[in-house]
Amino acid sequence: MKKYIITISILIFLILSTIGGFFIYTNVKANQSNSTDILKEKCMSEIEYLGNNIILVANELNNISYIEYKIVEEKVSTSDSNENTNSTQEGSEQKDSAINYSNMDSTSILTNNSQNIDWNNINVKIEDMYSNWTTIMIDLSSLNTNKENLLKFNKTLDEITRNVENKDKANCLINLVNLYSLLPLYISDFYSNNEKLDIFKVKYNILYSYAQVENENWTEASNYIENAKNSFSNILNNQVNNINKIDIINKVYILINELKEDCNTKVKKIFLVNYSNLMRELENL
Repeated sequence: MKKYIITISILIFLILSTIGGFFIYTNVKANQSNSTDILKEKCMSEIEYLGNNIILVANELNNISYIEYKIVEEKVSTSDSNENTNSTQEGSEQKDSAINYSNMDSTSILTNNSQNIDWNNINVKIEDMYSNWTTIMIDLSSLNTNKENLLKFNKTLDEITRNVENKDKANCLINLVNLYSLLPLYISDFYSNNEKLDIFKVKYNILYSYAQVENENWTEASNYIENAKNSFSNILNNQVNNINKIDIINKVYILINELKEDCNTKVKKIFLVNYSNLMRELENL
């Protein structure tokens, strides 16, 4: 009888251990899956940061801004305005002073000088990407992102730095687009949201068309816009799941077609206006 009780106890212990082990295993797997999902979202945010920064730098090469006006402060010396008055008053003491004035300056693409590039500001943004890339690369590596593609990012960033040092606008723009082209590759390695991937592909092709226009390669620019249309067709055909964004989707489709037409008329500033409007709408998708 005693042996029977011991045997039953052992069986109960084994059953409980098995059940307990199963729940522990399940919880561990759930926690691992949750951690992976969190890391994926973090990496997606990091890639979006890189993408936005690359586009900002590319836009600054032609002084393109999504805002209509910017506040510009300037100091005006009062010594000049007082000079004539003071010269008529003998023995009066002339003092130099300055008054700060703030003006609303238009950021219109049609009127701005696209050759007056703020290279210092571009350097700041590139340094910011350098400082953040190490952390981003470690996160992407944890998700088994292709190592060769990860190494290309830093190499391309080095090329951009050399372009900026040489104030080589055309090649700087091309290398910025090459840098952006890596982002869809990273996304496809770990992210299952195809719409996000399609948006990055659309932006990449529009950016490339923008770079080709800078070099007066209108035929190539047109080809990349056609590629953007093909990538955007997936989003266009999925409007049922984007009911809240239908107006934006339709605007984007119209602007892509307008860019295509701009490649036929070959007026750079008009192309840049439509490019700016298109990229601004894509930010809302």
